[in-house]
Amino acid sequence: MLLKKLIVAFLAIPMVVLSACNLPISPVIGGTIINPAAATAAVQTAIANSVATTEAEQTGLANAVASTLAAIATNTPEFTLTPSLTPTLTLTPTPTFTLTPTTPKVSVSVATNCRFGPGTVYDILGGLAVGQIADVVGKSAAGDNWIIRLPSNPAITCWIWGQYATINGDTTHLPVIQPPPTPTPAIGFLLTYDSFVTCGGLYAVKFKIVNNGSLTWESNQVNATDQTTSVTKTINRNSFMNFNGCVVASNDNNLEPGESGITTSSGFAANPSGHNFSATIQVCSGEGQAGTCMAKTITFTP
Repeated sequence: MLLKKLIVAFLAIPMVVLSACNLPISPVIGGTIINPAAATAAVQTAIANSVATTEAEQTGLANAVASTLAAIATNTPEFTLTPSLTPTLTLTPTPTFTLTPTTPKVSVSVATNCRFGPGTVYDILGGLAVGQIADVVGKSAAGDNWIIRLPSNPAITCWIWGQYATINGDTTHLPVIQPPPTPTPAIGFLLTYDSFVTCGGLYAVKFKIVNNGSLTWESNQVNATDQTTSVTKTINRNSFMNFNGCVVASNDNNLEPGESGITTSSGFAANPSGHNFSATIQVCSGEGQAGTCMAKTITFTP
């Protein structure tokens, strides 16, 4: 709208000038001759006023245009380009395939005890019979023992001696297992009166011994007293001899854990039947009553 007014004002200026040019030189108004100079001055004043008005309008128009342009510049939102999202590349790791070694198997040619550790000093936890197959999970540092899972109870691992063992499979990956601490030997035996025998007119008293400890007994001493006759007989042996009359029925060189045997006293001249006896039996882990020894005393009447 302001622009239209500005154009009209500019077009009006020449029209005013042209009109002024056509004014009469000496106009007569009411019989009075008007001074041309005065008329010209009046016209010029009118033109000046018109020009001043036009300039004011032009100034107002210019200011309005400037305000409009400033408002447009201020209110025009700035568009910020949103960057396109770049997809993140996800790397999928290449799986590494590790070959699981096959568990070696063991069988035995002779029934073999499986113990808590390598050796007879360790308790027996089970055994591997001929024809049975067990998983091998470890080995000894010397390679003479294998640690296996008991076929009868795979939750139990124990040690077998390798002398009668046959291994099927690769054992190079097996861990070397250190043996557990050696157990403190448990010593013990059970003692009972067995019977008496006669040989060449003498009487000997026999005793039964059961080794219920973890030591092997190698020698024994029998100290028997006939309390009725006050006679004492003592004998030392490096074996456990069982007599049948004058004949040796059995002779065990030693008594290993769990084994039983018979030992016999020296001969008494009097028939022991009905007599009161006491006897002290001592067993030792070494020959000649050496090593670790243990003694027990019993009383009895044959």
